[in-house]
Amino acid sequence: MKTKQRFDRNIRINAIGLVKLIAYAVFRMYLIITRRQIRVVPIEKSIQIILKERLSVARFGDGEFKWMFKDREPDNFEKNSSELAAALLKVIKTSREGFQVCIPDAFDGLNQYRRLDAFFWAGQLGHHGYRWVRTLSSQRTYLDSLVTRPYMIYKDRSQGDRLFKLIKQIWDKRHVILVEGSETRFGVGNDLLNNAAKVERIICPAKDAFEHYAQILNAITEVVKNIDDSDILVLVSLGPTATVLANDVNLETSVQVLDIGHLDLEYSWMLMQAGEKVPLNYKYVNEIQNGDKVQSVPSKFLQRYNSEILIKIK
Repeated sequence: MKTKQRFDRNIRINAIGLVKLIAYAVFRMYLIITRRQIRVVPIEKSIQIILKERLSVARFGDGEFKWMFKDREPDNFEKNSSELAAALLKVIKTSREGFQVCIPDAFDGLNQYRRLDAFFWAGQLGHHGYRWVRTLSSQRTYLDSLVTRPYMIYKDRSQGDRLFKLIKQIWDKRHVILVEGSETRFGVGNDLLNNAAKVERIICPAKDAFEHYAQILNAITEVVKNIDDSDILVLVSLGPTATVLANDVNLETSVQVLDIGHLDLEYSWMLMQAGEKVPLNYKYVNEIQNGDKVQSVPSKFLQRYNSEILIKIK
């Protein structure tokens, strides 16, 4: 019985996936006909560029594009709003030295992704891509926003270890300011940030953080200005609020700011050699069922975690 159910489920998934792939093929034909060439640097080269040039980056995934058009699905961790939409539109149009916009490397083929992830991006672009490309420029080259997902979605998961070692070089021996949601706990319980010279945290609301945007931006800029260190790196893991902050904090302070997204979750899954996205007991995982059911930080990590917290914004 279970074998038949699995077989039927696979048939449904493949049938739906085929429809998405057809829609994606039509979308790519639209890009060719309208001469809209969307250039995105592949993941490893994107990481190398960020590392070498010390770029600040703001990332747009499917969520950020949807929030920009106020059509993000309900019951999410951030509300749709005109203010957030306008802020995201401003960021995606921004072009200046030292700052780069990142979008998914999915506009020119999906062969690098696993089957279900290829289906996902085919569906997203086949349905929403016509609106999204209107905000993009054929004259620009974007970095890959999936730099923060170097493991789970790829056919070749063996590249994960190499890519994470490359990413870790970005904060090697640097003073890191982490701006994160109250249940993100980026790097807690693993060695992702162990090579940083120092880690300090600004804790923000886990949900609807953009409603506190001015307070969060002010807190970050004040902290940065009061640190006597010329080699500061700000990492922001805060949904679409992070995308906007990456631009504004860099503008106001000139320090490097990375919209770092799900990188810590991906690192945890790689260490576990997880075959799919699974709960992480004391970390908020927004993309799985019951991922918001988060336990307290284990006692063996709690003292260090609390010692790193500079500010809590509620």
